[in-house]
Amino acid sequence: MEPAELVVFKLVLHFLKTVLLKCFQKLSIAFLSLMEGLSMRGTEQDDVATFDQLSAHWWEPNGQMKLLHKLNKLRVPMVVEGLIKAGKLDRKQRHTTDPLKGLTILDVGCGGGIYTEALAKLGAYIVGIDPAKHLIEVAKAHVATQPDLKERCHYEEVSMEEHAPQHVGKYDVVVLSETIEHVVDKSLLLKNVATVLKPGGSVFITTWNKTTWAWTLAVVVLEIIMKRLPRGSHDYEKFISIDDVEAMLEGYNCRTIERRPFYLKFWVDEWIWVPFEKMTYAVHAIKE
Repeated sequence: MEPAELVVFKLVLHFLKTVLLKCFQKLSIAFLSLMEGLSMRGTEQDDVATFDQLSAHWWEPNGQMKLLHKLNKLRVPMVVEGLIKAGKLDRKQRHTTDPLKGLTILDVGCGGGIYTEALAKLGAYIVGIDPAKHLIEVAKAHVATQPDLKERCHYEEVSMEEHAPQHVGKYDVVVLSETIEHVVDKSLLLKNVATVLKPGGSVFITTWNKTTWAWTLAVVVLEIIMKRLPRGSHDYEKFISIDDVEAMLEGYNCRTIERRPFYLKFWVDEWIWVPFEKMTYAVHAIKE
């Protein structure tokens, strides 16, 4: 056994480390807000305006939305694999060109349609919603150039609060990718997700964890230093932990069956699955 003095020393050291990290985070936010003009407590309307301004560059593979394009490598296969695990798809469908055929999907916060179109290409009938007018215009314009998709991929300029009451129990799948961190009332958002899901339907969420490490990567490294993400597009106060997401989903009768952390190798712009939850994560839950 370790001497009592050593145990106490380690506990005190851990406490001091925790305090210093929290102080560093708060001081860094204050300093960067002052020096860089960041809006660390932006409203949802601010977020909509920010992404509206980026609409013209949404479909540039190497533009400011490059990381969203790259994220499809993880989030699209996760939907297929998750539905196989949930018993909604046969394992053999993994290797077909249209594994999502016959499924109805809602993409909440679809932006210009990068994720939406990728799921439509796998055979799904999908609706993308977003309150950002210019982004929906971009999404509609782009899908209009895809004759094999335009009959199965539709977009609406609408919020989830407006959409949900009109589509109770309609969807087999709801996806929220890089969306929940831009919403203030996350509980209401997830309540509406549960409302539109069919019993046995799946929800897939990807977002930033609420940690100092996540804030450092998203805001300091990717927004300010490397400029890989739009300036001001992330607000630490809106980040949410994986445990809180799971608890909220449980409150609306959606049971989490998988939680998968992932990470950005920002030096090569590649998203990878990892065994730690410090940065970003994906959650798959089923409505019971």
